[in-house]
Amino acid sequence: MTLRLRLVFLLFCLVMLGAGAAVAAAQSSMADFGLEESDLKAGIVDSLAYGNVPAYPDKKLFKAASPSVQAAFVKNTLGWIQAYTESAAFKADYEKKRKSAKPSPPKSKGSPDEQYAKYLAEQRKGIENMKKEAAKMPPDMQKQMLEAVKQMEANAEQSAGNPQMAAMMKQGYGMSAASEQKDYENRLAAWEKKYPSDSRVLIAERLNQFLELTKDIPFQAKLVPNGYGKMKFADPRYEAKPSQWKQCYRAGREPVQAARAFALEWLSWIEKK
Repeated sequence: MTLRLRLVFLLFCLVMLGAGAAVAAAQSSMADFGLEESDLKAGIVDSLAYGNVPAYPDKKLFKAASPSVQAAFVKNTLGWIQAYTESAAFKADYEKKRKSAKPSPPKSKGSPDEQYAKYLAEQRKGIENMKKEAAKMPPDMQKQMLEAVKQMEANAEQSAGNPQMAAMMKQGYGMSAASEQKDYENRLAAWEKKYPSDSRVLIAERLNQFLELTKDIPFQAKLVPNGYGKMKFADPRYEAKPSQWKQCYRAGREPVQAARAFALEWLSWIEKK
């Protein structure tokens, strides 16, 4: 079984949750744990926005490694990610993704006066089309249709000559345009938050999320059988924690501490830029 990694939790919390070969090794590079740079590169940009990186580390290799090797693996992997996010390739990919996700402004339908004039023109066109269709009908049906057309013409003329009706419709067109513009502005603001012009802003947000998530993990917390072949926290407070928090707990103290130290250094580096 494999599991998509979440860069929002900076790879290390879930690194031990993938599956792979049963061969144990005390190594610390990404390749040593079954991770390929090409796999990570393909998902880094999306991971910043959505939190999912398609990477598949080797669970047994990670669990068999010593805590110091696990920590070194975390540090090496994060070092690679940091360096890659400063590369021209990443920045070009990020900008491409950012532009493709940008919402389009609403298409102009014309001024309220123009829309009202178009409505009247379409109304007249519809009546003329009905007249043409009536001409093709048998005499008895044609008479009924022409009576209906005549009534529609009278209603159209009445509407066109009613200033209050015209004002109400024009007001509706204006309100609709304002609503569409407001919706566009909201979507644009959400896009700017999701894809800030400087990718470092988004990276810093993810780093801070990770630091907040992992600030109080009790790695000494007791686990007990849950009755279904798995383990759960003995303390219900911990059992109620989100799955990402539990995944970081499973990763272990040394890897998470190494990740937190790296995250703090990375944030400090970003702040100086």
